[in-house]
Amino acid sequence: MEILVIGLDGLSYNMLDRFDVSFPYLDSVREQGVSGDLMSVDTPTTIPAWTSFATGKDPGSHGVHNMNQVSSEYEYGPVKPNTSDAAVYDFLDDALFLNLPASTGRIPCADGTLVESSLLEKTKAEMVPEPLRDLDTYEAYNPMHDHSKKQRPNVYRDHLRDIIASRERFAREAFETHDPRFGFVLFSATDWAGHMLSKLTSEAKREEFYRTIVEDIGKAVEELAELGENVVLMSDHGFEYKHHTIHLADWLHEQGYLSVTSNDDSKSHGVVDRLADRTVEFGVSTAQSLSRRSDRLYDFFRLVHNRLLGSGLGDRIHEASTPDVDYPESTAWQLRYGCLYLNDDRFESPKVSADEREQLQRELVSGLRELTVDGERIFRDVLTPEEAYADPSTEMPDVISRPASGYHAITHWSPTGGYTSPTENFEHRYRGLIAATGPLFGTGEIEGMSIVDLLPSLLAAMGEPLSPEFDGTVQSELLADEPAVEYLDSDAIPTPQVRGESRAEQAEREAVVEERLADLGYME
Repeated sequence: MEILVIGLDGLSYNMLDRFDVSFPYLDSVREQGVSGDLMSVDTPTTIPAWTSFATGKDPGSHGVHNMNQVSSEYEYGPVKPNTSDAAVYDFLDDALFLNLPASTGRIPCADGTLVESSLLEKTKAEMVPEPLRDLDTYEAYNPMHDHSKKQRPNVYRDHLRDIIASRERFAREAFETHDPRFGFVLFSATDWAGHMLSKLTSEAKREEFYRTIVEDIGKAVEELAELGENVVLMSDHGFEYKHHTIHLADWLHEQGYLSVTSNDDSKSHGVVDRLADRTVEFGVSTAQSLSRRSDRLYDFFRLVHNRLLGSGLGDRIHEASTPDVDYPESTAWQLRYGCLYLNDDRFESPKVSADEREQLQRELVSGLRELTVDGERIFRDVLTPEEAYADPSTEMPDVISRPASGYHAITHWSPTGGYTSPTENFEHRYRGLIAATGPLFGTGEIEGMSIVDLLPSLLAAMGEPLSPEFDGTVQSELLADEPAVEYLDSDAIPTPQVRGESRAEQAEREAVVEERLADLGYME
């Protein structure tokens, strides 16, 4: 095929260095081709970032900025995928996309193009298009992991290794059978492994777990790379060690922006469940109280909490430490990852008028910029949507907070008091990676490239016209030769096609997706 793009979800160079991972093929691409950091989007998470890769637009334009959302009726749930913007599978004929997030329900407009979605679909059969279900490797192909295996790290590690092997076999047969001009395959286990690290009890165990998974993927990548004349390795975001979590709920509540309500479960829970909930709440409050007095006790409780996450008891601990937000009575809240929303006329019970909105927005930006720990700012930047996005829609958050290196914003109450607490965690960062080799690509280091730029750059390299709606730009440093860039007429931009789905089917799928996202830590 002319170009093969291999996605490595959540991978970044710092993690390879930290855990001394051997990835010979990536090393060879960096030596012979072009490479560098690939910046993610706000927020640096799976669905927003892969939507930007697919559309060439930033979240302000395509509308997907987080992994979850609050509706105008204050209903909290998983994000809905973009269905209104033309994507790479609409522009490129004779292409094959395997395990592409954020393509749920989409029917490619391009001729001879197939898309296997992931993550936001309910079952394997719904993810994989019918022509690919005839492949010999389809029956053994496993596109999603089983979160129940996380309770036994070695079992989960071997489970991920099986998934990696099945994806490599399935991708090879799919590419060889359909012989696309452009191919894409995503390996998700790099991200799954990163999320698992916080549940492991020592640096040695983390190193063994992470190195095993990524080195398996490295071997699969090297095998598949033989199929492409030009090969691109890329990630949607990176991972890094976090030494502090940021508890914006505590700050918002103390400043009077966030209202909370007590959660009365008496109508939906039985006596045993209610007693269990009260016991968990007492345990959490006791742990928080003791943690404020002793770093050693805090470290102990933190380790127990991480190990219990994903179990039934862990779910209850998780709920007890998460604010029950009274959205109609709040003036501002955090959705996730430091994104704040104002309760204005986008919602059914607004508390912020149009005249008050800009002043409150400035107040929040200023307040967050001043938050420090030991004189060090906990946010490297705090932006308005106009500063963060090319053309923000009204659905975008009102404040976008970018944590400083080593800090991570979560929605839980602080276990130690204050607005931050120490942690030993691994979470997303903005800088992912890109490395490309082949006749179409240059050599050396590239700087300042965003995931939004990748689609226009690849289309230009292939001599394809670009959409005038792209936010991304052609990065000439990535390419061997300066491309002659042409643009489609506005009326020639493909109109997205979406698979029909009944309300009952949609609700059933969203319930499965919510559980899946919660398992990965995206729903709180």
